[in-house]
Amino acid sequence: MKANTFRLLLVLLALLAVSSLSSCLTAESQRAVQEKTQVPGLEQSLIAKDRAIAAAVEISLSSDVELVQNKLTVECRNARVVLSGKVPTEELKKRAGSIAENQEGVKEVLNEIEVDPSLKDQRFSLDDM
Repeated sequence: MKANTFRLLLVLLALLAVSSLSSCLTAESQRAVQEKTQVPGLEQSLIAKDRAIAAAVEISLSSDVELVQNKLTVECRNARVVLSGKVPTEELKKRAGSIAENQEGVKEVLNEIEVDPSLKDQRFSLDDM
């Protein structure tokens, strides 16, 4: 009986050692894969791309005579553009979103621009001409 108990104890210890060793190897393997898949300068490149997209959207918005009169903010992260600010009409909000969507490299646009009709009196409109 003592021999069986001893064998059982040895088997359990062996299983414990194997499982510990495999988890260590797994952690080391994961670290090795992460180190090999990290590309130097990749993060900086993605940040630069987002900045370029945001700049392109800002330039396009500022080239629109009616939109340039508003203080619109453009943020970009992972090629996803967020527009914010205020415009006097729903049409201008949609136009700003459309301009952003049509920029090269933009994956998605979240248009958080608020429509504030009180701004109509304080602006120049092409419709006034």
